[in-house]
Amino acid sequence: MNVTIEKKDDLNATISVQIEHADYAPEIEKQLKNYQHKANIPGFRPGKVPKSMIENMFGNTVLLEAVNSAASKGLFEYIDANKLNILGQPVLSDDSKIDELAKGKEYTFKFDIGLSPDLKLNISAADKFTKFVVKVDEKQVEDEVERLKKQFGTMLEIEEAGDNDMVYCSFDELDEAGNTFEGGAHADSAPVLTSVLKNDDIKKQFIGVKKGAQLTVNIFDLFENNETEISHVLGVQKVGVKDLGANFKLNVIEIKRNIEAEVNQEMFDKVYGPGTVTSLEELKDKIREELSGYFSGQSDHLFEHELIDSLVAKQNIPLPDEFLKRWMIDRHADKFNAENIDHGYIHEAEYLRTHLFEERVMSDNNIKVEDADIRSAAINHTKSMFGAYGTSGLNEELLNSIIEPSLKKEDYRSKMINIAVSNKVREVVKSLITIEEKEVSSEEFFKTVTEHNSKHHQHNH
Repeated sequence: MNVTIEKKDDLNATISVQIEHADYAPEIEKQLKNYQHKANIPGFRPGKVPKSMIENMFGNTVLLEAVNSAASKGLFEYIDANKLNILGQPVLSDDSKIDELAKGKEYTFKFDIGLSPDLKLNISAADKFTKFVVKVDEKQVEDEVERLKKQFGTMLEIEEAGDNDMVYCSFDELDEAGNTFEGGAHADSAPVLTSVLKNDDIKKQFIGVKKGAQLTVNIFDLFENNETEISHVLGVQKVGVKDLGANFKLNVIEIKRNIEAEVNQEMFDKVYGPGTVTSLEELKDKIREELSGYFSGQSDHLFEHELIDSLVAKQNIPLPDEFLKRWMIDRHADKFNAENIDHGYIHEAEYLRTHLFEERVMSDNNIKVEDADIRSAAINHTKSMFGAYGTSGLNEELLNSIIEPSLKKEDYRSKMINIAVSNKVREVVKSLITIEEKEVSSEEFFKTVTEHNSKHHQHNH
């Protein structure tokens, strides 16, 4: 076997693998014996089928597998021995197509490869980045107190609907004569919140309505032509909503009103647990602390995202673009083709540049990801998934019971390794640059977040 490489430039090369009969003959003999041992052919005892017959039946298949195996082995042994850092996987050159194989011949396969660029980092204290410190507005604190009063309030059944009540109704589709349509859409009970009604005529029908009353309403006006909501309320397919009759009879089953909780110890205990908060000021302090933590996390996320994006862009990392596009089409023929590859490649190139940047930061700073880093990434990832529900109930035992089985799955573990790598890279990078803090209001901060997201949305599309 003879393996050579021809470098076209710093990022592209072709590896030629020349294989002789001696390189693939042993594999042919091995596979033929295997077929001979397993073959079940009438008239012959198992394992006693003549080799010539086996060769006639399976020879071409065995030859193809043996030649491909020898070529692949020679290719990857050469890549490993010469420590070539390749991107993607080798792609068979167009001029290496072999129409017909014949035993005893020599074959030369040419594989195009993409080479990883020789990256030298350009990061220093001269790189200045702004990190936002978001002020907690007192109105936000007051609004959160009001939200908690509603959340921990009591739903009471009342006789007459007001401007902020929940009216539970049955729904029946009517025919053109105004009678219940036999076989029409029906719902036993669905809520209507009076405070969100925008159609004035319909709102007038609901305000002051009493239990047991009947209303006739236009279902499309009631739900503002929201096909998803109408589909959910009536239990019909979304595609069938447009075929419904407009008028429905509603029977008022019950009316409920949320009576806000009093700001007292009972409410404090419901919100934060017994004795944790004992006064309104302590409640507000707790809310400020939580809002500060939330804004700090959001600010960190925005800062680190922009930091890595900016530094990766600054490195001007070159890639073997045309090769990588060929590789993507070759590997994912069901997903990419000549018409859509340029668009599909944008995300792949972005990912590769970030990956190469992170690898170089890790290498230059002798950073390694340990098992403890992977577990920490898994724990924080799990906590973030429960963030909307609070993490007070996520003790160590429960967290371990969640992450242990997941870490045994290759895909999940690989994802956590990537997160752990990114975490370490960000910490190193932050120690190399200059960070300037800027205090902003929450409105200013979220405006910046919206602009950031819009910029990335446009970039990805």
